[in-house]
This record gives sequence, structure tokens and C-alpha cells, in this order.
Amino acid sequence: MKLINFIEDKIVTTIAVCLFIFSCGWMLIEAISRQVFSKSFSMSEEVVLFSLIWAIFLTLGKSGKEGNHIYVDLIVMRLGKRLKKATSILNAIIGFLYACFLVYVGFNYVQHLFDTGITSNSSLRLPMGYVFLVVPIGMIFFAAYYLESFIKEVPKVEQIEEDKVQETVNSLM
Repeated sequence: MKLINFIEDKIVTTIAVCLFIFSCGWMLIEAISRQVFSKSFSMSEEVVLFSLIWAIFLTLGKSGKEGNHIYVDLIVMRLGKRLKKATSILNAIIGFLYACFLVYVGFNYVQHLFDTGITSNSSLRLPMGYVFLVVPIGMIFFAAYYLESFIKEVPKVEQIEEDKVQETVNSLM
């Protein structure tokens, strides 16, 4: 886990931030070119879209670790302590399985794109296998996030059991 966290924190996040900045810079260049020179680049839409997609998928796991994913707790906040932990564990298991499924499907789809030679529609003619490669890569980090969440939740369940035993002992005394 430490290796994945290091890669995610130092390398992947840096790449994602650079892609986001590149996307914003390209949009600015496109806007200036349209206004000043009345010239538009045919590849601009794809450059911006693909770089944003890469930036977002690469940071899915990191944003989960930092608590930036949407968390709907309308029902969960009303549950008891043990049930909250059970839902957290179930959420981690389902999230991990879903991410693993997307890694598997993503690699199969990327292989299909390379086998068929499908390219983008712009003048860039990017091989779409490279564009969609971010799906399984991003999902690996997403699966790592859910695995880490699961590992963090399991000791808490054991602590709840110990607390319950301690409460029972205290109530008997």
C-alpha cells in the first residue's frame, strides 16, 4: 500500500495537475485565437476533453482518501454505531469489487481499441486505446482507496465489540 500511496501522491497527482493546467491553458489559447485571430484549432475539443478526463480519473483514489467524494449520510447518520460500521465495510467491499470490475473491463476494452485501431475524430487521430487507458489505471487507484477504507474499518469493528464487552462488565459492577 505504501508504494501505491507514494506513486499516487507524488507521481500521479503531479501528472493530473499538469494535465488540468494544460487543459486550462489550451482553452485560454483557443479563446484568444478565436477572438484575436478568428482562428480555431480543430483538435482543441479533444485536447481539452481528453486531458480533463485523464486528470479526473487519475485523481479518483486520491480524492476519496482526502474525503472529497460525495457521501450521502441521510440514513447512515441515524444508524447505531455497529450498523454504521457494517455499512462502511459493505460500502468498501462493494466499491472495491466495482473498481476491480472496471479495471478488468477497462483493460479488455483498451485491448479491443488497440486491436481494431480505432482513432479519434479530430486531425490528431489519437489511438483511442491510449485515451481510454486511463480507465483501468484510475480504477486501480480507486480500488486501492476502497481496500484501504476496508482495512481501516475492520479494526474499528473489533474495537466496538471490545467496547460493548467493557460496557457489559461495567454495568454488572
